Amino acid sequence: MITLVLAAALLAAGEPAATDAAKPAEAAAKTEKAPKVNKDGMVCKREAVLGSRMKQRVCMTQNEWEERQRQDRADLDRAQTNTPLSGN
Repeated sequence: MITLVLAAALLAAGEPAATDAAKPAEAAAKTEKAPKVNKDGMVCKREAVLGSRMKQRVCMTQNEWEERQRQDRADLDRAQTNTPLSGN
């Protein structure tokens, strides 16, 4: 019911449906905050803390962020590989 009302409103506005698909992505990009870069070259981001609603501010250099992402990806790949148990 709500989708019919929204569709009618969009048609009445005269905008093509193709541009409506791009608008949520643009809105999300505008609301997403870019990481702050300090004059010392530190990049600060707010990260969720496990078991808490509060976010924690974490500051590292860009190289440290990239190394952390690479290490996290390697840990995930290692955990997902199916290695047989040895010693039996």
